[in-house]
Amino acid sequence: MQGLVNIASALGYAMSVLLPTFLYLAALACFLFAGWGFWMQAHPSNPFRGRPWIPFLSLLLCGAFASFDKVLNMANQSAGSAIQVSVGALTSYTPPGTAGNVLGNAPGDTIVNVVQLFLSFFQSFGAMACFFAIVAWRSVINGRSNRSQSGCVVQFVFGIMLINILTVTQWLVSMFQTA
Repeated sequence: MQGLVNIASALGYAMSVLLPTFLYLAALACFLFAGWGFWMQAHPSNPFRGRPWIPFLSLLLCGAFASFDKVLNMANQSAGSAIQVSVGALTSYTPPGTAGNVLGNAPGDTIVNVVQLFLSFFQSFGAMACFFAIVAWRSVINGRSNRSQSGCVVQFVFGIMLINILTVTQWLVSMFQTA
């Protein structure tokens, strides 16, 4: 079990390092695309004819990517969670403890203990899922993807649920406990 915890810890740390890189690259790409889009709207061969909102949307998403931790905090507060998200690689990731005594007094305790061991991985993966949901939504709006907008919303919601996996797990365990 400890080997699995160690590999999940390494993967969680890698995602927490890569996520800020992806966010700032996406913010830069959206900013440059918005500038190019505003410039192209002044030309007769405007590629955004009939869709003039795309450069404005890219500029808005540039700000959302640059302040992604604030977006996740607002989503967490809307979900009723008190978890504060930080996107910085060295501050957002805490490695799990040892997998010494995972068993509890009941099966529900064991499930909660296992989720606590993998909590950092789930939170990093949830933040990454939220990022890719917004990227997919942008491609849907631009007409580059056949996905539906509601699918992107569902992916974002499940990413928020992964960030709050401990609360979700405790709720599920309490639903199935017998008296």
